[in-house]
Amino acid sequence: MNSPIWITLGPIVVINFIAFIYLCIFYFTRDRWPVPDEVKTRPNSSFLSGFFKEWWYWVTTPIARFLIAIRFSPNIITFIGFAISCVAAYLFAEGLFGYAGWTLIFGATFDMFDGKVARMTGKTSRSGAYYDSVMDRFGEGAVMLGLISYFRYSWILYFLVAGLIGSMLVSYTRARGEGVGVVCKKGWMQRPERIAYLVVASIFEPIAGYLLRNVNQIDFPVLVTGAVIIIGVMTNITAVYRMVYIMNSLDNEDRGVDGVASIPQIIMKLSTQEGRVEWIEKVKQRHHLK
Repeated sequence: MNSPIWITLGPIVVINFIAFIYLCIFYFTRDRWPVPDEVKTRPNSSFLSGFFKEWWYWVTTPIARFLIAIRFSPNIITFIGFAISCVAAYLFAEGLFGYAGWTLIFGATFDMFDGKVARMTGKTSRSGAYYDSVMDRFGEGAVMLGLISYFRYSWILYFLVAGLIGSMLVSYTRARGEGVGVVCKKGWMQRPERIAYLVVASIFEPIAGYLLRNVNQIDFPVLVTGAVIIIGVMTNITAVYRMVYIMNSLDNEDRGVDGVASIPQIIMKLSTQEGRVEWIEKVKQRHHLK
């Protein structure tokens, strides 16, 4: 804290500037690059759009080729990604948010590298995909523990615990749903979104913090706090939505749509415009309203 501010901000500004230049280059040359299937099949969100996913794929492809050249197997790449996430967790625990953000995105990129290298080398396997999924959960848990360590004496701790629980439930509800025959990949706060929110907030936190301390005398990580609150709330909303969606699908199979509706069936019906209109009409008929 006693060292000059630019020792912290300088590298972050340089990295952000380089990333922005690459983003501009890709924007003006996007039509030259075909969109790979693995990008098309990943769901988009209002924050993590297809454009950013295509850009990141374009930026990281040369690194994947380099990993193949030095004979790194997909499972080794998965473990390296987990190890980098642990480094990011330490940086978060120390309050070095700018460095933690870039370390986290570098580690999360290995989640793309392992699958990409496996496909490019013909080494895809079910055990490798399973190992990748499990290590992703370990890595995400480590990052959340790093943040918990930093905010351990703050009210933000409650949102971090909620985010940790919600993040695990988002994955569990999908996995358990597939176990009973219902595939549900929907939701607003899946793993790519969680990483994106935390990474962007962390990368710009040193700059925002410096400005806020000098202008408004605010001395706490505003952007990271906002990201943590959003993740803590939205992960649990996503988990509950998936639970209701899967229960509705199972009830439609077991009870049918013409029998007595269950609570999940009612909720899912009211979530659509047609369902709300139908419900309003039934209420009007029941109470003889015009």
